[in-house]
Amino acid sequence: MANTPASAPLQPSASRTRWFAVIALALPFVLFGAIELAVRALWPAGALPLFVSAPAGNGAWLMANPVVAARWFPGEASPPAPNGEFFRAEKAANGFRVFVLGESSAQGFPYPRTGSFARLLDAALSDALPNHDVEVITLGIAATNSYAMLDIVPEVLAQHPDAVLYYGGHNEYVGALGAGSSIKLASSPALTRLFVRLQHLRTVRALNRFVAQRRTRSAQESRGAIDPAAASFMESVTSGRDIVLGDALYGVGAQQFEENLARIVQAVTAANVPVYVASVPSNVREQAPFAAAGNAAARATFDSATAALAAGDSAAARVRFVRARDLDVVRFRAPSSFDSVVQRVVMQAGPLARYVPVSEAFAAAAVARAPGSDLFLEHVHPNRAGVRLIANTFLRALQRAAPAGAALDSTRVQPMEAYEARVAVTPFDERVAHHRVAALAARWPFVPLDRQGDYRGTYVPTSSADSLAFLVAGGARPWEFAKLELARRLESGGDTTQAVAEYVGLAGDQFIFAEPHSLAGAALFRARRFAEADAQFALAYDIAPSAELALVRAQIAGGRQDWSAAVQQLELARRFDPVRADILYQLALAQSLAGNLPAAQETARLLQRANPQYPQLPQLLTTLGVR
Repeated sequence: MANTPASAPLQPSASRTRWFAVIALALPFVLFGAIELAVRALWPAGALPLFVSAPAGNGAWLMANPVVAARWFPGEASPPAPNGEFFRAEKAANGFRVFVLGESSAQGFPYPRTGSFARLLDAALSDALPNHDVEVITLGIAATNSYAMLDIVPEVLAQHPDAVLYYGGHNEYVGALGAGSSIKLASSPALTRLFVRLQHLRTVRALNRFVAQRRTRSAQESRGAIDPAAASFMESVTSGRDIVLGDALYGVGAQQFEENLARIVQAVTAANVPVYVASVPSNVREQAPFAAAGNAAARATFDSATAALAAGDSAAARVRFVRARDLDVVRFRAPSSFDSVVQRVVMQAGPLARYVPVSEAFAAAAVARAPGSDLFLEHVHPNRAGVRLIANTFLRALQRAAPAGAALDSTRVQPMEAYEARVAVTPFDERVAHHRVAALAARWPFVPLDRQGDYRGTYVPTSSADSLAFLVAGGARPWEFAKLELARRLESGGDTTQAVAEYVGLAGDQFIFAEPHSLAGAALFRARRFAEADAQFALAYDIAPSAELALVRAQIAGGRQDWSAAVQQLELARRFDPVRADILYQLALAQSLAGNLPAAQETARLLQRANPQYPQLPQLLTTLGVR
């Protein structure tokens, strides 16, 4: 008989081994999931959705989240914010919705919100599409780039846009997460995109925020804190490293722009939405290469271009100005190659991607075909002429290749100057822009580090309006409140026209609120400009109907002896309180003057039953022949 061991060790079965392996592999994910759920419960503010409910309207309106940029600026206490523009939470059946993606130039900087090209385009499309509810919403955010735009595309598409416009490219090197930025997640575009996606996990975002804040404090201690009252994101987001044309870092920035833009265009067109991508111009004629030791070649080329222009050789001047911009090692302006990138991406994307030749339009409109202060305020932000030109170029692109279901009536479109008057960019808004540009121009990279100034700390306002604009430009006073305060001052000083312009500009921005229209109407009424006042009161009534608005419109109608219109308005007022004595009294008089005596008598009897002690009642009854 063969020898057998008294007892053999138990061997785990194959199925038990597999289960142990599965549990061992799954345990870290289960643990991370539990941590993620706990962080979500403890830190609800970390959600950072792109869109949130507007402060009025009971959820009927949405707006861009003011703190959404914390996704890409984890170490910043006050990251740049998008414009607070309202749009319907539920798109109208006849809605035509357009989103604008981009940076500060798309946002409208340095102007307040009404100064963006999106506002002009909204007004023009409203005329071209009279049967549509037009919404053009800009999501431009200062100091961001294609990483941020790619990140928000899914949330934009969830709002059912009819078209997406893209105007960006200047911040690919020094914007948040860019190749030469101080705010970076990884050294390669692919890894950066992965980390940006991981930021949607609350645990990852919290950890990154903690690390970024510690890194920011450490950097400030080593080089001295940047005074946020004096500096801008131009200073805080750049690593300070020279980026030489054609070097490895330059190539990384070009690669990230092309790859991210291609992904953006692919995502939008895959949703069957047309995307209009613009080339991006910059100031090449009057913006010298920035203050950097490595810019000797760029400055020599710029000086050569200036000399050629003075000698009348505009063709050579343009080539050299563009070359000087491309050689600039401080890359706050998109290089020429980016226009080729845009054309290549659009060409490869198919028929729903359209190229918008904004750079070409600027060259055609500029002196010597080299844009300067005729179209720009500084290096990349357009002045009013430039803003109109961008809006008009996008409008033409939409007219040439309109989105499905949108037949633009070009015969109804007016010049952009008319739309600028409609959105009411006022001298006050221009002054806000002036102060913002002046504060930028006093700092690096416009001047060397050892010659920087503090414009906000040294400027002395010249008037009360200038003081308000200065406060708005520095972020010390909300633009809306400053507009209201200035309008009241102007009206009390007798300048009704300019006061109304401030009210109307505010009304166009805050269009879900009736108050700006009501205030404009009241100012016009006091100035005895009754027809204009009635128009403003009508707009206010459409937003928030009330008995008081109907009553004042009835008073205006009575003043021009249009008693039928007065009766109509008083009937509207009566809907809010069917037995309100003063409404019934005025209605009876208006009906009588309109020639409808039986109706007037019936209204008088109703007043008699509802308020027999009304002081004017006996005379009214006698006048109308009512016992």
